[in-house]
Amino acid sequence: MKNKLMITIAAALVALGALPASAAKPLEGSFSAQLLPFPKLAAWGDPAGLTAPGCLAGEQDVHWAAEEFTAPKNGLLTVSSEGFTGDFDLYILDADGLAIGRSENNQILDQAPAEEETFAPLKKKQIVTMAVCNWLGAPDVTVNWSFQATKK
Repeated sequence: MKNKLMITIAAALVALGALPASAAKPLEGSFSAQLLPFPKLAAWGDPAGLTAPGCLAGEQDVHWAAEEFTAPKNGLLTVSSEGFTGDFDLYILDADGLAIGRSENNQILDQAPAEEETFAPLKKKQIVTMAVCNWLGAPDVTVNWSFQATKK
């Protein structure tokens, strides 16, 4: 009887957030975009305009779309894209615009599957930008993200 009472109290405390659960659920989200292909094809001899990684050198909300994320704790951010046809790229950019995570599968030439995934370890309150760009594909794409907090 005493054990049942202790289990019930512990379960109630976990539910109220007073005790940590054994495995915290990850934060998850997504965003979608309709993007035009990036017209600068450096791979085929057109290097003009490639100051940013890949097709991020194009115009925001035309060739690429982004969403900011602020880490609530130390943890791992995983970003993937789906629902596209053609060649898309995916990036996680730090506050300075440097790619700390990237996925640049070549779906067109290498016939890779239509998927991109990257990840980056983040520190508490670190702000990053998740960006997807249309290198050479149909306009529709969905980006999914998941953040799993770590113990430290």
